[in-house]
Order: sequence, then C-alpha cells, then structure tokens
Amino acid sequence: METIPVYVLSGFLGSGKTTLLTKMLDYYLQQNMKPAVVMNEIGDVNLDGMLVDDNVPMAEMLNGCICCTIRDDLSKGLLSIVRTEQPDVIIIESTGIANPLELIEGITNTSLIVGIELQLVITVVSAPHFLDASRGPKGKTVRLMQEQIRCADLILINKTDLIVQTDFDEMNNSLRELNPKARVEETIRCNIEIDSLMQMTSNNKQTPASEQEIPKNKPFHILSNRGQHHHTHNHVMVSTHYFEQPIDQHKFEELFGQLPKEVYRAKGFLQFTNSDHRFLFQYAYRELEIVKFDTKQEVQNVVVFIGEHFDKELVAQAIRELASGEGGEFLS
Repeated sequence: METIPVYVLSGFLGSGKTTLLTKMLDYYLQQNMKPAVVMNEIGDVNLDGMLVDDNVPMAEMLNGCICCTIRDDLSKGLLSIVRTEQPDVIIIESTGIANPLELIEGITNTSLIVGIELQLVITVVSAPHFLDASRGPKGKTVRLMQEQIRCADLILINKTDLIVQTDFDEMNNSLRELNPKARVEETIRCNIEIDSLMQMTSNNKQTPASEQEIPKNKPFHILSNRGQHHHTHNHVMVSTHYFEQPIDQHKFEELFGQLPKEVYRAKGFLQFTNSDHRFLFQYAYRELEIVKFDTKQEVQNVVVFIGEHFDKELVAQAIRELASGEGGEFLS
C-alpha cells in the first residue's frame, strides 16, 4: 500500500522551524504536490499558521503541547486531513516546548487506521541559544533541547552566522554526544536544499533515530517516556495581548530592549502609527526583527510573550502603557 509521508519539525522556541516549514511547502507546491500541515501552538493564537499559503490544508492545535488529550487531537487531525484532503505529504510543526516523542504515539496510532508513515524527525537548533543555554545551569530548558536533539534523524544547526568559528567544535561535540546517528547540517535561516531531504528519505530506510534505542550510558532514556503522563512544558508561561489601535514603533522597540531575561520568545502582528501597513515581528534570544507583512487575511493586532516564570502582570502593565501612548517600561 502506498503511504503518505509524514515529517516532524521540532526545535526550541525561535530556532527557525516555521522558516523551514515555508521552504518545504514552497518546494512541494513547485513540484505540483499537495502538502498539508498540522501546526501546534502553546498559546491561544496560531500566528505561525498565518504565514502558511491559503491553499495548503492545515489543522491547528492551540493552548498546549502535543501530549495527553492533545495527542488524541493529533490523531483526529491527521485522520481528518487524510480523509478529506488526501494530501501527498504531511508536515507537523510542533510547538517549541514539545518533546517529539509525544508526537510519535499520535502518528503511530493514526498509521494503524490510514496509510501514513513517519519519514523524518527534523530538529532545528539555534546555534547561539544552544551554546548559551548549555554553558549555563542545566535546567528544564536545556533538558528539553537535549531531548529534541536525541529524537532527531536530521539536525539543522541554524543561525550559524551568529556564532564564531571557535564555537563550532564545541557545538558539534555536544550534538554528537547527544545523538551520534543523526545527519547534521549547518544553516543560516534554514537555507537547505529540500531535494537533499527527499533523497535522505528515499536512501535511508533504516529505523529513524526517533525510534532507536539510546545507549544505556546516556543520561536520558527517551523511550522510557512512552505511555507515561509526561509534561515537558509545565515550566513555560504564555501571555497574550491585543491592541485595538496602532502603536508607536519607537516606543515598541524600546519596550523590547527592556524585556526581562525570563521572556525568551515573543511574536505577533502590529500596526504602527507611522505606517498604513501591517507588520510581523519576531523576538528571540534578545533580538527583535520587524518585517512588513502583506496578506489578504484578517489579522488582529496581537503580541504573544513566552518565557519561564516571568511576571505576567508586569508585562501586562507595560503593554497597557504602550497601548495608551505612554510608552511601557519594565521595572527592575
């Protein structure tokens, strides 16, 4: 029986998964294939989904990771897409705080009912963030990154233009210790030839790394998570705010220069007082990027903050001041 290939995109918040997703979708559309997307967001707004071509079928799962009851939703979403859309390929983009193992059960359950087959787990790693996190205290964020790397068949070391040459040996040694079997590629903005991914799929029919045993001397035994009521995201907080009118761009940028270090990811859509255009912004690892966003979709002015144990009321107060035109400030 001919099966529909399924690709899983994993990686911590802000690593570049959505950039890779759009490149893969462009590739399939140019090949006159019909891709479909399953997208998971921790918050209650699917901002990344708005970047997906309107002609691409998409199932959304909001407010959490793909685990527990959401895992059942993944199976239902996959079943629905296969039966109603009959795509040529399915790409699952997991939230940045999900362990990819939590997707495998949903994919496996669905494969018992309809013809789908997991091809690759691709983990995108932000080089500067991984180095910074791995050099610091080994908290939950580092452990989650390690789990995502262990599950990968392909690791993309992304944003390599933001680290110096002497960091590459440290980076590669850490990745190889965590996952000696995965293919590793160095990228900037996830710029990789998608043809090579397809070749990797066709030439490498061995057991995916996501299903391989981890040597017993490794500190994490990822297969032990299967079947357990396991949350990898309970240390992460999300705060969503809406704007009813355009805001001052200069004050907005000033606010992001003052964000608490506990907020490590933010994104959203905004209108500024000095322009008639809508803008998409991305904030990751202390860097803010704002680009003009052209779309026919109805998009709300919204900003989503993601981090660990930050003061939500402090953030909300700064946003209220910014919306009122006062210019929000974070207090130390």
